[in-house]
Amino acid sequence: MTGATMAALVLTAPGEVADRRVPVLAGPEGEDVLIRVTRAGICGSELEAVATKSPRRVPPLVMGHEFAGRLEAVGPQAATAGWGVGERVVPNPLVPCLRCRTCARGLTNACPNRTLLGLQRDGGHAEWVLCSARQLRRIPQGLDDDGAATAEPLAVAVHGVRLLGGAAVLPRALAVFGAGTIGLLALQAARLAGATTTLVLDVDAARLEVARRLGATLTLDPRTPEGSGEGLLRKARDLTDGDGFDGAIDAVGRGDTRGAALRLVRPGGTVVWVGSAENEVPVQGMELLLGEKRLQGAYAYTDEDFDAALGLLAAGRVETASWSRVFPLSMGASVFNRLLRREEPAVKALLDPAA
Repeated sequence: MTGATMAALVLTAPGEVADRRVPVLAGPEGEDVLIRVTRAGICGSELEAVATKSPRRVPPLVMGHEFAGRLEAVGPQAATAGWGVGERVVPNPLVPCLRCRTCARGLTNACPNRTLLGLQRDGGHAEWVLCSARQLRRIPQGLDDDGAATAEPLAVAVHGVRLLGGAAVLPRALAVFGAGTIGLLALQAARLAGATTTLVLDVDAARLEVARRLGATLTLDPRTPEGSGEGLLRKARDLTDGDGFDGAIDAVGRGDTRGAALRLVRPGGTVVWVGSAENEVPVQGMELLLGEKRLQGAYAYTDEDFDAALGLLAAGRVETASWSRVFPLSMGASVFNRLLRREEPAVKALLDPAA
């Protein structure tokens, strides 16, 4: 319809987001589908990108790679593949090329030609979004839209925990730096994978309370004597019979958290870097060398991780409702900026275009 518009949260300039009316999307062609968005999460990476004026997201852009919805229209090839209007779906927003050597090795998440909804093309912070039917997953019966929209960040956490297992580390004792969305999901994924001793560190007392409620053995504020330096090392050794943690997940990505994570793991232990707050950070080379410790980068997830995450949510094995809050899409810019200023108490903010 000529001149028709839809509501969207738009990155309008580096460091700026605004509620806007944007043109309604054209009908889908080929294997594409049009999704009516029912829930869309605001990701920490999006907050970080706006705060740092990251050049990776080029305005004007509708961000949003964590979302769920219903099929509004399907292209002819998507219909042939069995997709129909009205189905509840959640897309895997990461699209690898499937042609390069990296993809052939199974590292589809590290594909140098990958694209991401909300990064290279408009995403789910809007009433409607276009994507390929190849990206779709049907939402299992019994899983609500809030939970389905959390599949993407849970897949990140599942991937990070899986990388610990890939490094031959049994994650019985694990430290998690950061009690934001990824940290809280990594805590739950690690416990489901067999972790029995878990330490979570964050500067936010309310978030640490959530971590305790989700089963963390111990929570600490890194600004306190027992949460930093030698005090933190003593606590780690007390929790692990003097050994140190099998692994650590850094969901923050600053120099101090990455360095502390490396110190906390035992000889032969692995630190997985998920957070990306800083690019260049110092690392104690002798700590790494003498303890034969491992540093493992983690980016996004594979299809298997995404499917595993969706399955965990459908089975009710991961809890998100108590630390999430739904807001109208019309309040998107206000909520986004409150999160940037750390004035919003909800750990995870979800946007509802219908509210």
